[in-house]
Amino acid sequence: MRRWRSVPVLATLVTAMVMPVRAAEKDKKKADDSAAILEQLVEMQKEIKALRDDVAQLRQAVTDLGRARTAPAPPPLPAAVQLDGPALGSATAPVAIVEFSEFQCPFCRRFHDQTLAQIKEQYVDTGKVRYVFRAFPLDMHPQAKPAAIAAQCAARQDAFWKMHDALFANQPRLGPPLFEELAKSLSLDLEAFQACLKQPETAKDVEADVAYGTSVGVTGTPTFFIGRLKDNRLVSPQRISGAQPLAAFASAVDALLK
Repeated sequence: MRRWRSVPVLATLVTAMVMPVRAAEKDKKKADDSAAILEQLVEMQKEIKALRDDVAQLRQAVTDLGRARTAPAPPPLPAAVQLDGPALGSATAPVAIVEFSEFQCPFCRRFHDQTLAQIKEQYVDTGKVRYVFRAFPLDMHPQAKPAAIAAQCAARQDAFWKMHDALFANQPRLGPPLFEELAKSLSLDLEAFQACLKQPETAKDVEADVAYGTSVGVTGTPTFFIGRLKDNRLVSPQRISGAQPLAAFASAVDALLK
């Protein structure tokens, strides 16, 4: 009789041992199922992102196509461009570059920071290129014209290029307080500088540059004309638009130097 009574006890013991194992197996299965679902969700998210990227690319392609169809043709090139303005390099250089630019334009600053020094080193300082700056402040930039006027006033004290570099270096701070600060740092005659800022003739000089730039087809900044130098004019010019790298200028200049 004692042997038969031990059977339920044994069964209970076996059940007690098996149940945790089954529970662990169920938990593992649930974890595996959750991991599989999570992996599927991750893959679905990747596919959705890829679809979104494809749609974005298609939209951009359609936009670009529309712009290409509606973009106005570039204005015709002028026969010559006058070199009136602050200049670097030899007056007898065979080639000239005329830049129409402004001091609040981010692309103008990019050109100044990344390309101008290379042009100066390779072509201006070696006597191959005469480099001229002409003001073309855009209406969308409220401090562009005042900065151009400040540069003109510095030019009257033979400090245009120092002011030019300083204005670009401090582009986020453009405004009257900065102009006076830079005039002091450049040891300009402050009283003469301040008087120049207020003179109507100084603003008219800047406006004349803008009018002339418009007459030769300048529509944005920076815009460059490159050609042979003859009788203080740039003749048969090529046009380069935007903050292009040195290679774009080197190609044009080297062809003219041959």
